[in-house]
Amino acid sequence: MGNVWNRRQVLAQAALAPAALSALALPARARIIDTGFEGLVGERAEVALDLLRASRQASFGAGKDVWIWISSLCPYCQKYFREFPDLTVPGFRVHYIPFILGEGETGAVLKVLNDPSQATFLKFMRRELNDAPSVAYNPFYTGALDYTGNPTTLLSRHHAHIRLVQSAYDADAGFPVETGLNRQLSTPRTFFRTQKGALLMWGGGFGKAQFERLREL
Repeated sequence: MGNVWNRRQVLAQAALAPAALSALALPARARIIDTGFEGLVGERAEVALDLLRASRQASFGAGKDVWIWISSLCPYCQKYFREFPDLTVPGFRVHYIPFILGEGETGAVLKVLNDPSQATFLKFMRRELNDAPSVAYNPFYTGALDYTGNPTTLLSRHHAHIRLVQSAYDADAGFPVETGLNRQLSTPRTFFRTQKGALLMWGGGFGKAQFERLREL
């Protein structure tokens, strides 16, 4: 939480050498592990992992670390919540990063950022925080990424954390780094570490089947 990040500082670390898009048949540095798992390795993986650790999150359980962006408005996220209604998964330490999927969710996300307890996060996923008023924020924030400031700034910095992780992945997949800041974000996104130290990412309907695959990595 104490880390202060600057968008361009992180991008400079993550960019390394730009890839020639026309020459890429597969991501230059990514590895595919089983169906649906896409790997992020090397320095970009470490940058993304540092950003995930510094993000405001609600963490439950014990075991292998897994980070999930999750929104109460996302149908895939609600499917996940039906499979894990108490938000814990045996053998895993799951770190939930509240994801702003729509403007009407900003007030609820803000409540989670200010109180990342299991009780509040359960209310978030049950949509019991929808009485929270919407808060305007800048989704393209480019300043420091600590968690201080007024509600608008806090939401902007939180969203910027998520966009930077997306950018690190985009760079590994062969997209120009800056493109990641302008692409539409989707949820859920899931990150975890293998025994070899690689940070991996899977985008889609995460659930019990995917956790069973993770147990084998």
